[in-house]
Amino acid sequence: MLNFKQPQLRDVIEAPADIAAARTSLAHLYQQKRQLFTDKAHWAHNSAAVYEFGASYTRLFMDKLWEAFNDDPVIGDSPLLDHLWLQVVQQDHGTAVNINYADEAGTNHLLLSIDQALNMQAHLTAHELPVLADFTATKPQYLLTEKMFPALLQLIKLLYAAKLHFLSPKETVLQPVAGLHFGVKFPDAKTFTATLKVSNNVAVPVKINVEIGHYDVRSFKVSDETDNDVTTVGKPQVSAGGTFSWEAQHLPELTNQTLTLTVEAVAIDTLPCLDNLFVTASGNNILMRTGAQVGSYQLELPNQKELGLTVNSQDETLTLHYPDTDTQIYELSKTYPFFGEWLEETLKTATNV
Repeated sequence: MLNFKQPQLRDVIEAPADIAAARTSLAHLYQQKRQLFTDKAHWAHNSAAVYEFGASYTRLFMDKLWEAFNDDPVIGDSPLLDHLWLQVVQQDHGTAVNINYADEAGTNHLLLSIDQALNMQAHLTAHELPVLADFTATKPQYLLTEKMFPALLQLIKLLYAAKLHFLSPKETVLQPVAGLHFGVKFPDAKTFTATLKVSNNVAVPVKINVEIGHYDVRSFKVSDETDNDVTTVGKPQVSAGGTFSWEAQHLPELTNQTLTLTVEAVAIDTLPCLDNLFVTASGNNILMRTGAQVGSYQLELPNQKELGLTVNSQDETLTLHYPDTDTQIYELSKTYPFFGEWLEETLKTATNV
């Protein structure tokens, strides 16, 4: 249900095969036209007609996607392309583009989908893409042949470049190492407290210190003798030596009152996943060191590149960093099997955020 004589659609059709640009343009046109479409009573609750309306725009996006795959030198010259076919399907909140693989017997396998393809919430969902277990098993097996893998990796990289991402690190090894983000199990928090009586000397700032060592601050609070929260009148700071300070200018309304600083913090160094990585890396003669900031770590890999980790105790997450932003888990694990083994074990108990 598209009129290809419309100038905006002609622009999309005739433009170079840029996945991000095509999706952005078509999503804008679709949302604009959909509003006009559903303003009419006979279409507003006509789900079949509304779906077909959205599917028309999604099919055009699908065709531009196929054009981009064909134009890419890695994908276009690969035997993988001869086995792929794309399909628009209906979802509860929009339409999706399925990327299917037909095996030699003619059986179709759904590799991945672009869910809610023309919505702001568009994302990738893996279905029959490889996971870590496919390569760490005694007899690794996967649907595609080794010759098809470069094209499959490139296909994912094109989608990521168009800001279409998987939502979970557990879905597949075909997603970038850089930015991989997931929840990990933290030890119980420890509470540190300190008190200070506010001086009547207006020239003396109020400063409360408490030693927290290598613990990372999850939350803190400053209260007066009647348990009123006065945290926001001062500013916190943590020294390199592990001293947490809360400082404020003289507080005349609190003169001669005793303030209590309460800090809730966790020992990041005792995280099992970090201990496991340290041991695994050491066994492969790779140094793991702490970074300049609390909760940051680096592994100096033999390829002269640095694998970084950042632990956030407030939301209990771990984030990976890597200088090559499009290097995928599969690629790094193939070069350094210990990384894949560690990540597989860590993700077994990980929570996604």
